[in-house]
Amino acid sequence: MVKSSNKPTDNKSGAEEIQPKIMTKPLPVILDELENYIQKVEEALKLAQAAVRDSRAAADQARESGERAADAARKAAEAAVAKVRDEAAKRADALNDRISEVSESLDNLEDKVKQEVIALDESFLALKDKHIEQSPFFKSK
Repeated sequence: MVKSSNKPTDNKSGAEEIQPKIMTKPLPVILDELENYIQKVEEALKLAQAAVRDSRAAADQARESGERAADAARKAAEAAVAKVRDEAAKRADALNDRISEVSESLDNLEDKVKQEVIALDESFLALKDKHIEQSPFFKSK
């Protein structure tokens, strides 16, 4: 017959062999330990599930907060762009008005210069005629 390693040996060489718990503890004690272990595992599982729920809730809350922040940033950016557009439109209108005023002033100045040139031409012609009349060199023969 072959000796099983699970059975105690009668070898008394000084050190006793370490026996598995199943061989040294009564079955009810082992079952109680297993039941306690199972309860601890179930409690740990419940805690882990609660942690998962909490982390999902926190992730959802963080996502919603991020979405709200992004929405607020988008609205602020849109408002800033609208404000810049309005200001640019006002300045463009003011610049167009000023350009129109300058153009009108230039047109008026051009008209005045033309009138002055015509008046000078007429004056020069009148002076020429007077000079010809009074000059001894241009007398009719």
